[in-house]
Amino acid sequence: MVTTMEEDLHFFAQKIYGDFEVVRHTTKRVFTKAETEAFMHKMFTYDSPLGFAPIIEKKSQKLIGHGGILPFKYFQKANHYEFGYIFQKSSWGQGYASEIAQAQIEFIQTTYPNGKIFATVSPENKISQHILEKVGMERREKITLSRGVRLLYALAEISKC
Repeated sequence: MVTTMEEDLHFFAQKIYGDFEVVRHTTKRVFTKAETEAFMHKMFTYDSPLGFAPIIEKKSQKLIGHGGILPFKYFQKANHYEFGYIFQKSSWGQGYASEIAQAQIEFIQTTYPNGKIFATVSPENKISQHILEKVGMERREKITLSRGVRLLYALAEISKC
């Protein structure tokens, strides 16, 4: 199923960025529809290996969240990538996060074979921390990003940067 930004806006404004429980560890506040649209225009690519794109559930072909890979600029090195994802509440606990995290790691390893792989997570988000560890990521340190204090995870085989 191929979607467009216009088709997806209502879903993301309501089920993701309009639901405080979903965004409490990411944006820490709900977005208006206009803020959601601006975020999508800035971060979503739909047809590029870098940026965010919709995640479609295989069986139902329904939109359940978004994920993506971005250049990770914290260390100011060109070959560093961060992956992430966010799902609507009704899709939690079904294994999607582990599945997409593993797929994103494999994609980075294939597409950017010399790339270093990172993820960041809110210190309060214990479930996401567990998922990152389950897919082979190791907790490194606390860092401060524009979106707040985060725990930095790196793929286990990466030496300290």
